[in-house]
Order: sequence, then structure tokens, then C-alpha cells
Amino acid sequence: MNNDTQPYQQLIELCVNTEINRNVKNVHEMLGFICAISSTPESLELQEWLPHLWKKRVSPTFSQQQLAVDFASSVLQFYDACIVQYEQATALLLPTEQWLDECSQITEQGRNFAIGYLSGFHHVEQCWNRVNIESGSEFEQILQTTTLLLSKLANPDSDDPQMQNLFNQLPKFNEIVASLPLLISTLGFYALQVKEHE
Repeated sequence: MNNDTQPYQQLIELCVNTEINRNVKNVHEMLGFICAISSTPESLELQEWLPHLWKKRVSPTFSQQQLAVDFASSVLQFYDACIVQYEQATALLLPTEQWLDECSQITEQGRNFAIGYLSGFHHVEQCWNRVNIESGSEFEQILQTTTLLLSKLANPDSDDPQMQNLFNQLPKFNEIVASLPLLISTLGFYALQVKEHE
């Protein structure tokens, strides 16, 4: 991968393929899901979570074996890139320029990323529940802030008055989008520390 290629580019380009597009979830939703899965405090095998990227939760059959190989390869490329960013606690490389419209409102792509991340987070919630996170610690604050900000992106028009009231107190969409790559990476950094001490 050269320096001009973003780690998510191959996956986005592959999803233009009609056959892949027909079988997998929205690409931004997949990026969010992979970000969440790669930042868990416990190691997961690929076969444990890859089916969650399929629309029907069952492994699709591709007309060419190479398509399946290319898809898995591009998923792992992005997964590995996330781990590297977490290890360095540097902002994730994400297509955030697609998440806001000209009025700084959240786009469908931005919402899909948030939905994917929260879906991935809920998938591994038991892993998080087993972690002894100190109450009031920076780790706990980052975990709560990340999930709360993503909830606002995923469901900005919530008809729950309590949630709407909470969302109104949170930063604006453009501020959230600007902060998320580093916030998610910092959460991943803490999760990796937990893994090392298992």
C-alpha cells in the first residue's frame, strides 16, 4: 500500500462491483463495524464477525473465487490498518469528507458508519462488560463519549424527547465528525492495553 492509498479505498472500490454490492452491507456501515470489532478488548477470529458484513448473515456464493478472496483481503487490510492506528493512538484514516453535506448536516454515509460501529460494539458488548473499567476513569469517559456521539450520528432525528434533549447538548455534527477518528482510535488504544494484560 503506497502512502497515497487510504486503507479503506480498496474496500470502497470493491463495493462498486455489482455482485459484491448485492451481497454485502453498505460500505460505510462495514467500515464502522470493522472499526468497532478491531477495537475490542478481546481478540476475535475473522469467522466470528465476517458473516455480520453480509446482508443475509450467511456467506454468499460468488461467481468467482477471486471476488471472495479480494473482499476478505480488503476487509483485513482495513482491520489491520485500524490496529496500527490504535497501537500508535493516532487518528484513524476514515472517509469523513463524505459524512457531512454542504450545510454541515450528517449524510447517509455518516449515519451508516455510526450504525455500523454501534452494531459492531453491541456484537462484542460482552467483551467490554468483562473489562474492569475504573469508574470515572478516562477510559470510561472515552467509551461513553464515543458511543454517545455515534448514537447522535446514527439517529439524529430520534423521536424520543429525552434522547433529543441529550443530543441537543452534544457538539454539532461537524465537530463530532472532526473528533471521531482520534476518539475511536484512543478507545482502541485503551482496549489494546487491556488485551496485553490479559
